[in-house]
Amino acid sequence: MDFGGKKDVPNPREGASLLSRLFFLWIFPLLRQGSKNDLGIDDIYNAQKEDESSELGTRLGQAWDEQLVGSKAEAKNEVTKQPKFYKALWSVFGAKYSLLCFGTLVDECVIRVAQPIFLRMLIKSFSDHGVTSSQQLVYASGVCFTSLAHALLMHPVSFGILHLGMKCRVATSSLIYRKTLKLSKAAQEETPIGQLINLLSSDVNRFDFNVLFCVIGPLQTIIFTYILWEELGISCLAGTGFVMILMPMQWYIGKLSRVFRSSLASKSDERGRIMGEIITAMRTIKIYAWERPFASLVKNIRKEEVQALRKRAYLRSFYFSMFVTSSKLVPYMTFFLYVMLGNQLTADKVFFALTVFNVVIQNMVSVLPSAAAMIGEVTVALNRIEQFLLLDEQKMAKNVEVRLMQSQKELLKRTTVSSRITPAIQMENVSAHWNGSNSNSLDQVTTSFSGHKLIMVVGPIGGGKSSFLQALLQELPISTGKCMIKGHISYATQEPWIFSGTLRQNILFGLPYEEDKYQEVISACALANDFAQLPQGDETQMGEKGGSLSGGQKARLGLARGLYQHADIYLMDDPLSAVDAKVSRHIFDRCMKRYLVNNLRILVTHQLQYLPQADYILVFEQGKLVAQGTYKQLEERRIDFLKIISNETEESKLFRRASSIKIEQAEKVVEKDVERRKTLVETMEYGSISLKTYWDYFRLGNSYVGMFSLLIAFIVSQLLYSFTDYWLSFWTSSEVSWSTSIKTTPEEDLQDASSIFKNWGLPYKEKSADNNLIPEETMFTTTPAPPSRNIFSKFLDGYRGQEFYIWVYTCFVISVAIATHIKAAGFFTYCLRISVNIHEKMFSGLIRAPVKFFDDNPSGRIMNRFSKDLSSMDENLPAAFIDVIEIGLVMIGVIIIVVLSNFYVIVPSIMLILSLGFIRKFYIKTARDIKRLEAITKSPLFTHLTASVQGLSTIRASKRQAILIDQFDSIQDIHSATWFLFISSNRWFGIWLDMVSVLFLASVTYGFLIFAGGNSGTVGLAVSSVLTLTGTFQWGMRQSAETENLMTSVERTIEYTKIEPEEDPNEPPPPAPDNWPKGGQIEFKELSLAYGTKKVLDNLNFVIKPGEKIGIVGRTGAGKSTILNALFRLSETTGEVLIDGVETSQLGLHELRKNLSIIPQEPVLFSGSLRANLDPFERFSDDELWDVLEEVDLRHVVHALDWQVHDGGSNFSQGQRQLISLGRAILRRNKVIVMDEATANMDPQTDAFIQETIKKKFGECTVLMIAHRLHSVVECDKVLVLETGRLKEFDHAWKLYQNKGIFHSMSRSTGGATHEQLMAAAKNAYLKKFGSLDQDSIANDENSDAATLLT
Repeated sequence: MDFGGKKDVPNPREGASLLSRLFFLWIFPLLRQGSKNDLGIDDIYNAQKEDESSELGTRLGQAWDEQLVGSKAEAKNEVTKQPKFYKALWSVFGAKYSLLCFGTLVDECVIRVAQPIFLRMLIKSFSDHGVTSSQQLVYASGVCFTSLAHALLMHPVSFGILHLGMKCRVATSSLIYRKTLKLSKAAQEETPIGQLINLLSSDVNRFDFNVLFCVIGPLQTIIFTYILWEELGISCLAGTGFVMILMPMQWYIGKLSRVFRSSLASKSDERGRIMGEIITAMRTIKIYAWERPFASLVKNIRKEEVQALRKRAYLRSFYFSMFVTSSKLVPYMTFFLYVMLGNQLTADKVFFALTVFNVVIQNMVSVLPSAAAMIGEVTVALNRIEQFLLLDEQKMAKNVEVRLMQSQKELLKRTTVSSRITPAIQMENVSAHWNGSNSNSLDQVTTSFSGHKLIMVVGPIGGGKSSFLQALLQELPISTGKCMIKGHISYATQEPWIFSGTLRQNILFGLPYEEDKYQEVISACALANDFAQLPQGDETQMGEKGGSLSGGQKARLGLARGLYQHADIYLMDDPLSAVDAKVSRHIFDRCMKRYLVNNLRILVTHQLQYLPQADYILVFEQGKLVAQGTYKQLEERRIDFLKIISNETEESKLFRRASSIKIEQAEKVVEKDVERRKTLVETMEYGSISLKTYWDYFRLGNSYVGMFSLLIAFIVSQLLYSFTDYWLSFWTSSEVSWSTSIKTTPEEDLQDASSIFKNWGLPYKEKSADNNLIPEETMFTTTPAPPSRNIFSKFLDGYRGQEFYIWVYTCFVISVAIATHIKAAGFFTYCLRISVNIHEKMFSGLIRAPVKFFDDNPSGRIMNRFSKDLSSMDENLPAAFIDVIEIGLVMIGVIIIVVLSNFYVIVPSIMLILSLGFIRKFYIKTARDIKRLEAITKSPLFTHLTASVQGLSTIRASKRQAILIDQFDSIQDIHSATWFLFISSNRWFGIWLDMVSVLFLASVTYGFLIFAGGNSGTVGLAVSSVLTLTGTFQWGMRQSAETENLMTSVERTIEYTKIEPEEDPNEPPPPAPDNWPKGGQIEFKELSLAYGTKKVLDNLNFVIKPGEKIGIVGRTGAGKSTILNALFRLSETTGEVLIDGVETSQLGLHELRKNLSIIPQEPVLFSGSLRANLDPFERFSDDELWDVLEEVDLRHVVHALDWQVHDGGSNFSQGQRQLISLGRAILRRNKVIVMDEATANMDPQTDAFIQETIKKKFGECTVLMIAHRLHSVVECDKVLVLETGRLKEFDHAWKLYQNKGIFHSMSRSTGGATHEQLMAAAKNAYLKKFGSLDQDSIANDENSDAATLLT
């Protein structure tokens, strides 16, 4: 399949030095290029060799195979052992993961432990006059060096973890795709495309997260607890103990997250499945006017998904607020107990403890719950992937033997007839049925044939013809009997599979181009003339499913692909149904009889006029081979079934639809080929995310009061947060001032210190007799008494006592807790409301979009908006956004605190802001482009997967799995290249932000030494705040970049809310008259329709009377199907279409389409109940539905109205799906019926049944029948003949025969005998209607050709 490649650009990291890798200097040239110019896909470096999907997928596949082998070995020993996917992952990536664990351990348990120790000594040095300036310099350098070492180790390790997560994702995605190509039919029915897309878009992304802190966090906490014990004694257990108490809560959070994630995943799968069906069947939905029931279906499943999202939002808001609150609550509990035990707070102890607790809280309260939650989500993802990998695969049954005398490579080298093997097929008592079915699709089939013969397979719909081919392809499991196949097989499917790519790529299907062979194939398939009409010829780009091709051209394109394959046996499932008699004869003679003459050919067909030319005939009915032999042998045996064959052969009832590419569609392809090439490559926005996008995002919450309240909550919360730290600095400074001054205080003026503590009901130990401060070694048991108010007024002029300070501190902490919980819950809830509203507007925009939108945009691209982009907005954006806002406010608070502590630091602060702004500006443009490219390169993965699932039978029959796997790996390599650059640039940003932060820390720290200013309290507050900044600020800046990157998902989803609708929803059209239409008269007045500048309907004027049956025929490109587009307003027209005098352009589209019925050529069924497929509005009773099933001869097929229809209606045959479409038309009871070549793929018996049902049920209706067989047209009241979009003839078929015009010529092309039979049928119909052929009766026909043609 075709996919957009990229220019070969070597990855500089592969040859980069250690220093370049450490500081991510190798990516600097790309960042510089991106800061100046917009980046495109050709600017992206190649994926590294170690990251290539092919290699990673193979390694993981081998490890998974070992798990399967081990499980089977255990099963033989009667020990139940299910293979575990996580073990396969560990065997491939475990060694490197262990190394990264060690690096994280060193960083968290050595470097980060040393940092607060140096800080304590530095703070204490400002109150200890015995410390020299050299010692202060060592302490300050220790603080700065540990910060630098932390940055230099953390970023490479974090990058390594993300890189390893990417490898796991790439390897798993490759393995999932390979498994998809092996799925059995039963497994395919259990796994809709929506679930597969969710596996690739959501589940595998869980590997990109770090879960190491589930182990390292508790270990680090134990180390810090020991250090805190040395400083604060038993009081430290109040804080660390509280953190430990949170552990069960965190475990429960992880458990809840796993449950919520599992529930969310199932709801997302269901929504993805429904959306996939809606997108691929949108044309059908619009024609049936079924937008509302499907919108209601999506709304309900989205509502259930939102309920799961809301639970996750509450959970995430809880542990976010728990983290922010804990950063104040944990120190508060420690300091409260410390003071209550009679100790005095000092700045070195307070800010040492704060720094330690910040690290502990960050890892234990923030990172650990996230890691625990992620473990839960990873577990769910692993289980879902594991369940998928354990699904049944297509296997060769033990009773099937396939002899491939040459390998595929040897087959390609065979050039002479003598080098070919003698192909053969032998079946002995073969019975087969689909999994879950109680009846056999094949029942005791025994046959044998070999050599270069033409085998024709015939029978009624559901007789077992296609099942016979599926059994030969090993798609249908053979339950009993034996089957031997000798030779390679090629397969042309009944429903042509066209993938995105050029026409030539669709034919070659991965094989090398051979000029002579290629030309011979397109000549045999009558494609040469079609290609000649196109300016790019066979290089013309096709969209998904070949939307611009006619059914006949799709069929011949699929046949050409089958013929181009090198094989011994060619299976062709009714390829002649979609072509007219002339093309059918050409293909049969040039292809079946000449090109494939040296091969074994098995042709399933309804064109029974070719039976006499078959070497052998198989007749199937109800899964049984009721007759076989040569045509002469079957004729001699006079089997009952031969009567049907004989009738068909005598009448040669086939006038198949014109199969060359339609002129109007050809013109569309010609004029829009360049445009299509552009639309096949997803467009990308450039430049920064505008402020308008942010405004649009928050405005979609539909509450200005909510936005304002959130803003106030964030500001108030930050003020309280900063004042809490400032109060601690003020308190400790007051304590130091009081402790210093108390040495000169007369003893008689001092009050007993126990007074305050007695008020608290706590024990207190008296001071030492010398009234001096308690020695440091006894600080944990005694402390100087706080002064009373008279001491405050007499000596300190502001000291109010510890009781006052602890009460104020308590109020601040409680206020922070309350404000933070309100802020977090409100923000996550508001973001969820935005997501809900955006999805509603997205889907509303999509469901109202014109059909052209779906022709121009592949389903994978649309699904990417509703899966990955929506998931990013639902789950990732709120967390990143609240981090940015929170850390931004913290940064402002820290800078204010630092400047107030040391005014000279204002210059470094300004330099910090300018430097960070420059780095962010330099980085963000490139990062934004890379993120957009990453989103765009993800879409082709889904498109490739969707196309592969749709063409799985063809792929497996052609043995092209390896080629498609290589293409998937190549697509994934392009995505991996963009993702690798994304995480690399992110880490470049992070490490250089930390370098700037370390410089700022150094300027603040050394600034206090140089200017010799500040007391221990202000120094502790300033340096500890900056230390917090060095860790969190780079995270906040990276989160700001990540937020802007995630806003590209918002940008992409909002784009879908602005799709130009088919009609203006703000101007509802007037309602249709009551009971409209009553008669069904249709009038076209000067109607024209153009694709681009080419008119495909040109000034049509005609009237169809109520109740008339009109056949619409014409040669290739006449514009027959375009009349349907005009009638249903699927395309813009000029002129008027009136139904019962009402101009359709004045009606709403829904009002118009619901009053018209259609029986399409390609019926669409949706997964769900049969009831929902017949009656999605639930308007009819069970009895009415059963009556309809009885009328369309399906009551014996289904046993309940809740009978489940599989994805795409795969558990019904093509004919049965068509009968369900007929049932829909009967239920709607509309006065106007359109049949769009509805019986093109039907056998004569089913065709006759449908025609009879139409006469019976739609006798009083106006019926427009786009012709596929002349025998169904000649009995119509009139025949409308089109040529190049113009009306040429319009009268009864008999009169058209008399005129000897275009219709007469078309009839003659079917052959002499058939032409005579058709004329006789037309004559009989005319006699039946008018009673005679005399001129009077003809003249009395007021709707004769001359009378009705108004042109």
